[in-house]
Amino acid sequence: MTDPTAVLSEILGPKGWLSGSDSEPYQRDWLNRYGVPPLGVARPASTAEVAAVINVCREAGLAVVPQGGNTGLCGGAVAEQP
Repeated sequence: MTDPTAVLSEILGPKGWLSGSDSEPYQRDWLNRYGVPPLGVARPASTAEVAAVINVCREAGLAVVPQGGNTGLCGGAVAEQP
């Protein structure tokens, strides 16, 4: 099986796929109360890239947690598991 993070990195490029320390700003909510380090952060630039990300994650059994302003104030904007 192909590593889904490698596939996502290839699809999105270095500006569209963040991992490691680059993904840290996305692991906590606005209150800085809840958070789990994500496997990575996808920042698709088109609807085609959104569809590709969803397909890769579906095939790999990975959850997708959409995130907007990260201001849900109740922990709903961050993942519960990496």
